[in-house]
Amino acid sequence: MPMSVPREQCELEVHVGGEWRSIAYIERRGGQARNQPTWLDYDIDYAAEHLGAHGHRAVSVRYPVDFDQHAIATFPPFAIDLMPQGDARRTLAARLRQRGQDESDWNVLLHGASNPVGNLRVVQSVVPSEESKEGVSRAQVVARGDGFRDWAEREGIPMTGSTDTGGAAPKLLLTEDEHGRLHADGALPDRRARRHWLVKFPRGRRSADLVVLANEAPFLEVARAMGLRCALPATYDDGALFVPRFDRVVTVDGEDATVERLGLESVYAALGVVRAGAPLAYEDVCELLAATSDDPRRDIVELVCRDALAVALGDRDNHGRNTSLLKAGDGSVALAPLYDFAPMYLDPEGISRQTRWASERRGRLAVDWQEVTENLREHVPREVLGPALRAFGAKLEGVRASMADAGVDRAIIDARASAITTTAQSLEAVEG
Repeated sequence: MPMSVPREQCELEVHVGGEWRSIAYIERRGGQARNQPTWLDYDIDYAAEHLGAHGHRAVSVRYPVDFDQHAIATFPPFAIDLMPQGDARRTLAARLRQRGQDESDWNVLLHGASNPVGNLRVVQSVVPSEESKEGVSRAQVVARGDGFRDWAEREGIPMTGSTDTGGAAPKLLLTEDEHGRLHADGALPDRRARRHWLVKFPRGRRSADLVVLANEAPFLEVARAMGLRCALPATYDDGALFVPRFDRVVTVDGEDATVERLGLESVYAALGVVRAGAPLAYEDVCELLAATSDDPRRDIVELVCRDALAVALGDRDNHGRNTSLLKAGDGSVALAPLYDFAPMYLDPEGISRQTRWASERRGRLAVDWQEVTENLREHVPREVLGPALRAFGAKLEGVRASMADAGVDRAIIDARASAITTTAQSLEAVEG
């Protein structure tokens, strides 16, 4: 008789209407590799109630709520968004090895997706923990830097859920209470939450890593001054960057609060990409926005302008997890606010652009913005995108003053002067 293939299933929950609800199941049938097939089924009762939903009530814009079983050729792309990445994954993998368990994607999902960004979680990863009482001060977080988590655990401070994050740099998810004290996200009841923070530390110990992190908050303010969509301002404090989270909406009523968790899905996940660092075509990202956004024209113009600013200021780290879709509680889908925007041209690892326009993919060193308007005319008419890019270029001419006002290091302003001028001139030359 043929040997039966072992099957394993995990359950997903979604936070909607102020509560966690069972939404779907992922099944694997043998094999650990990311390219092994998996299956997705929505919970029958949930599907009956929300049939056809594709925004915050679905696991992914790729899989609107239905009654079908979806055979996925790989590990589910949206599930990778739920798993810790970079430094957080390395920490979890070490713990799995200590327990004699493998560090496959499946095991990382089962043990590291109790409290990811967005509004989904894996039931099997949720570990009950006692409510955090006292919390810590911001000064304590800053003083211990990327060693804070280890210190907190030695002190018996609950930290479960604080590192369910993505990205290469060490990060913490922290929740601020009514007294301004900080707690591991997930260790504080929603009624006590007032603000939610993503705290970032330098990618490494080199001086350039510190410079990149210190200039991220100013870079975001430059983007805001340029008219791009940004969340609340971030603040840098002696090696720690405190970033307000835009996937959490807190409403305070008297002494208690309620927290709405918004859906967040990376471009990689929405396009079905599972390979870390995989190259993308910006035209495909625009097709995605055209198919999923409630206001695709606005979001495509925003995306093009964001990239023009990134080219001018030297943010090369534009892989498919640094751009996302935000799925609001009213069911709408939009390009998420700008995040992870920094002078990554300084990074010692030599990061290169992973998402490129057609002219770049043909080997050109500079983006052909005229060609961009031509290639996107099906979604944004040339008479709309052309003037928008010319206006953005004219504004870019004065961006060095905005950089100085925001507190960007003078050395960076001087180093980007030529790229700023070149990009501004090429945008102003766009016809249409």
